[in-house]
Amino acid sequence: MTASTRLALTRSTLRLFDDAAALKVALSYGLGMQDGPIWGPIGVAGNLFTLAYLQAEKIGWLIDTGLLKVSEETEFKVKTSHKLFWSLYAFVGLVKSIRALHASAQLLKSRQRPRCAQARFTQASLTTTKLLLDVVHVVSWLPRGWLWGSALQTQHASGIATLAAIMGLVVHYNGMRLLPRK
Repeated sequence: MTASTRLALTRSTLRLFDDAAALKVALSYGLGMQDGPIWGPIGVAGNLFTLAYLQAEKIGWLIDTGLLKVSEETEFKVKTSHKLFWSLYAFVGLVKSIRALHASAQLLKSRQRPRCAQARFTQASLTTTKLLLDVVHVVSWLPRGWLWGSALQTQHASGIATLAAIMGLVVHYNGMRLLPRK
């Protein structure tokens, strides 16, 4: 087994325990009334896509480990639904990050902009870039004919995933710099 295969298996096994955190986020967000009639439902949809993705991943994991025996057709449907929900929740994240990027750009142009406006804009730019890479990566794993599904060669999709992971680290450590110091 290659290192990337082992890493992917480890990540999917660890995600078996993500339900509690995802459910907590979804319940605390509620129906999204605080975000208005457009962004509230988008946030709710993102939470539902995340929860559906996690459940489809669990079923896929059970199939991959041999604990659940299904027909090839059912396995294909489960794995396709897993990738579809992954794509949808990544896309919702990208749309929300574009909104945050726009808001931070508006704040940057404001006459009464706070001192942190540039840092917020930088963080929003990094986050949006990372999420764009995520969307390009995940959609590339969808079946042929679904957007650009299966159009990228494996090494290209892996390269994009690696860039997204690096951007994730950059976003994290840049965000840590922005936290108040104790």
